[in-house]
Amino acid sequence: WAMLMVEMVHPIIQDLHKDDPGIFGDCEQCLRATQSVMDANLLLFKTVIAGDSWGLIAVPVIEKHPATAIIFVGSLLTLVFGVLNLIVAVV
Repeated sequence: WAMLMVEMVHPIIQDLHKDDPGIFGDCEQCLRATQSVMDANLLLFKTVIAGDSWGLIAVPVIEKHPATAIIFVGSLLTLVFGVLNLIVAVV
């Protein structure tokens, strides 16, 4: 999922920032959140596992390009089913 973020979402974030420099507010990390696979992994960890900053990056990107919801929701579903599989395996 992180590689898809780098290849598909990073250009969208750059375009959003060019069109409206204030779209991400004071968030410096928002512009570099998808520059590398490690940064994209951190973004997915923050949004999917911690539930933090969905409104900062994911929502503006999904509003501009709804197809990117597949990446965010896909990573969420992968995590949910992975954890569910672990719980079922233990029980």
